[in-house]
Amino acid sequence: MKRVPASLHRALAEAARNDNRAPAAEVPALVAQPVMTYASVPNAERYRRLMRVLWVEHRHFGLRLRPEEISERARALFGLQLTPDEVAKDLHQLHEWDAVEREHDASLASTPKEYRRSRFTYDITPAGRRVEELLAELDELRGRGGALDGSRLPALRDALRRLGDLLADESPSSTVLRSTFEQIAGELEQLHSGALDFMRSLDRVVARGELVDDIEFERCKGALLEHLQGFRRDRNRHEDEIVEAILRVDRLGVERMAELIESAQETPDLPGAPAARVAADRRLELQEQWSGMRSWFIGSGRNESPWQVLGEKVIQAIRAILDIAEAIVDRRSGRADRAQACLHLAQLAMGGDAQAVLIAALGIGHPRHVGTPETNPADVPSPGQTSWWEAPPAPVVAHLRRPGARTPGSGASAPIADTTLARQRAVERRQAERVQLEQALARFSANAPIRLADVGKLRQGDFRHLLAWIGRAFETGRDETGSRHAWSSDGRARITLHAPTAERITITTPLGTFDTPNYAVEVSRS
Repeated sequence: MKRVPASLHRALAEAARNDNRAPAAEVPALVAQPVMTYASVPNAERYRRLMRVLWVEHRHFGLRLRPEEISERARALFGLQLTPDEVAKDLHQLHEWDAVEREHDASLASTPKEYRRSRFTYDITPAGRRVEELLAELDELRGRGGALDGSRLPALRDALRRLGDLLADESPSSTVLRSTFEQIAGELEQLHSGALDFMRSLDRVVARGELVDDIEFERCKGALLEHLQGFRRDRNRHEDEIVEAILRVDRLGVERMAELIESAQETPDLPGAPAARVAADRRLELQEQWSGMRSWFIGSGRNESPWQVLGEKVIQAIRAILDIAEAIVDRRSGRADRAQACLHLAQLAMGGDAQAVLIAALGIGHPRHVGTPETNPADVPSPGQTSWWEAPPAPVVAHLRRPGARTPGSGASAPIADTTLARQRAVERRQAERVQLEQALARFSANAPIRLADVGKLRQGDFRHLLAWIGRAFETGRDETGSRHAWSSDGRARITLHAPTAERITITTPLGTFDTPNYAVEVSRS
């Protein structure tokens, strides 16, 4: 081992002394940042929406906002129903955390008393803007990690078309060809990994269908169905175009494409790895990579392609979600929930005499031969500890070992409950629900959206489904036209709730009158 020169030791020691003499102010202070508090407190969802309103306003070069204006924009963007006083209270807390800044607002004061009132206008602070930008990136990263991202399909289709156009050229740019190929591989990798994560998470939910929390499932059911149906629509819309673009690349020559891409990089000659061999391995690797991408969409001929399997899994997931929704309706209507009953029985058994609980719950009795005394108890060396297998045989009454020979007074066994009528009633109830849904869909199906003011008197089933559609529509955000969307309970019809007119209307139903804005309802069958 070589010795370190003494001159180097002296230079290192001098540098360390100089660093120790550096002023403390040059070292950044790592302290708590209260501006990030609003993203992790119990009311983080509400605080984040208010901060997002101010962030969007700042990005649009807007002015300071009053609590009344922030309340209105939070309602329009997120459906957050907060009064101006509640917004002002939350903004005061955000100001304490240095997330927003405020200035006294005397523009609306008409008297000295009103001038002295604590009125403020608010804007997001520079630190708050940095936090919101970070949170926006985290939200995007979380959504990208486990979602059926149908928005990638057009980009993937366009990249495949560009790849074909480049190969159709007599002398394409090898560098552009390589970057296009890498873009296709990256898009497909993101689509594949996101789909796997999403379906894996969804499989866990479906597998635990009987344990799903009713409130949580109702909150996310509409958005989940919308996500699945949206990916299914994107898949059907772009599938033929993607397959045609892949087949075009095959016709233009995959080997030529691999040679052109490999020529874009210089391969040096190294000992044991000549450039010719490395280049050949690289061309073979590119061809295999393209074969994998092709098989992902088209298949290899022996098995279904992952693209086809994914489409079938989406349909199965939609059906499973509807089954869970029906099971939740069953639970709410008083039908038996085996999973909850078993969990309750297990809790009772853990909290007391497990044997007594199981005997009472299952209706079982003690085996009568277990209590039969031995002929000579002295023959058992350790009573209570000797195995039946090792103990002398005990006399057992005849009817326990000879079928048909019953002792007097033994009685009849408990009758088995007949659930035929209950099953028949459940089938009839489901059929009636389907009929009511079909009637409601037919009532609102037309060539143009139907205003609620024009529907007249509603049947009870129509009114019940209309309320459910409106509720599910308000679980989703508005689109670019201001409309909201929902799906029927069977997932076969898409309901669009267009923006209402200024007046309010009253609808007569068997349950009374319904006062509502004059929405326009549009039903489209899938």
